[in-house]
Amino acid sequence: MTYIIDDVPCIEYGGRRNISMLVKDNEIESVNLNYKRYTVPRMNISPFVMSPVHVMADLELPNFFEFKQFKSYFATEFIMRGCTTLITSFSIEYLSQFHSSLNSKRKELLNCPIDYCLVLKCKAGLVSPELLRLMKRNRIPAVFVEFSEIGELEKKAWGWIKQALYGYPLVFCPYIPLELDKREKTKLLKGWHEILQTEGIPHVHHPITPKNPLPLQILKLIGIYPLKGNFRAGGEISYNLYKSPASEIVDESQSILYDNHMLILTVHKGKVLMSNGRCFFQPGIGEELVIKTPGFLT
Repeated sequence: MTYIIDDVPCIEYGGRRNISMLVKDNEIESVNLNYKRYTVPRMNISPFVMSPVHVMADLELPNFFEFKQFKSYFATEFIMRGCTTLITSFSIEYLSQFHSSLNSKRKELLNCPIDYCLVLKCKAGLVSPELLRLMKRNRIPAVFVEFSEIGELEKKAWGWIKQALYGYPLVFCPYIPLELDKREKTKLLKGWHEILQTEGIPHVHHPITPKNPLPLQILKLIGIYPLKGNFRAGGEISYNLYKSPASEIVDESQSILYDNHMLILTVHKGKVLMSNGRCFFQPGIGEELVIKTPGFLT
């Protein structure tokens, strides 16, 4: 089916513009061209505000013992909040566990109703050129490094680690134990940033907030953008629709992206996942997102 989404207000990462798109077979053919001469059906959604769908992280997915729990969790925490791509992790304690843990996580997500990107979570002591080469071969774009003392980072052979990133600059993200107090966390994060910046290692400065829309810079670092989170020719037709705010001020309009009560529709690859507070749960339609080049647009 071919149709046009015609001149709709769109909010993207702090900016606002009116956008028109030609859609064919659930793929965006072109964006913001002159479609006056086209005779295909038109979708007028100008009373609403559109945004790209959200990408969120949840590294600690619960153990689901029943499908009912699985369905409720994904519906409540992600779909009803406009998220159609999830970043989640598999964990290892030994290098030899890499493949079995990765395959186990993939099996857990066979019924996933949204797309997902797998990342690795491990202790700082496991980070090595051998581990990074495994990640490169399996297209795992980020490692969440767990540490509680700055010495765990200082003793790493960062020169060898940097060499292992050649051709696939996967991203390092900090993961600090929750029991540490605010002062300790601040000190650790300062040391984290100083070491990785000095060594030229691509990294995220601060821990990623779970279950919140991820900012553009992090999406670019991991390589999820421009695959997700934008409207582009050749891209999938996925979007959120919000009630239009009374104010036309961009800053105020941006806040609706975090207001579940304003969200009225979520479309994922042309399929409606949520409409007017009702979730249309479709198990197994989610696909693993394969990141060919992390940080391509940074």
